[in-house]
Amino acid sequence: MSKVKLEQLIKKQHGYITTQDAIYEGIHREYLTMFVEEEKLIRISAGVYQSPHAWEDKLYSYQQKKKRMIYSHETALYLHGLSDRDPIKYSVTLPTGYNTSQIKQQEMIAFTIKPSLFELGKMTMKSPFGNDITLYDKERTICDIIRSRSRIDKQIFNDGVKRYLNDKTKNLNKLLEYAKYMGIENVLKSYMEILL
Repeated sequence: MSKVKLEQLIKKQHGYITTQDAIYEGIHREYLTMFVEEEKLIRISAGVYQSPHAWEDKLYSYQQKKKRMIYSHETALYLHGLSDRDPIKYSVTLPTGYNTSQIKQQEMIAFTIKPSLFELGKMTMKSPFGNDITLYDKERTICDIIRSRSRIDKQIFNDGVKRYLNDKTKNLNKLLEYAKYMGIENVLKSYMEILL
């Protein structure tokens, strides 16, 4: 019975499963080991498994390995449709004090921010493969690229801000509120004056 339940859960989750997912559903972790031995699952990191038939969803699998990281900057711009440039390296944000050495080894660009601002604008979205991933909303993403403008490609920066301003779903009040919290209100206003 647990084998069938596990197979259904893997299918439901587009070929990915974590030990926590299995335990939450009442499936003993021994079944995961059994599935690995039977080559029905591949262990991609501690507690994270992928079906050999599933398309590799790097955005999802990286986040399963490092649950605290949030996709941000150029990666969030791309996921929100504010950039056409598919990132070669994923940009992520972590709270200050978090060890980012493993993140950088996985060829990701790590940004840090004080813990009080870390959750601001956090949201969930489906990856291109249909899995839930965590990233910042459009307004937080715009604030992030303005805050880190010296580290962002100028063309991506300008294109992202212009696309945001032309976006029918933009929320300028929320953008200004975030800018205040992040201490970049004056910088944001100067960009708005130029581009609006």
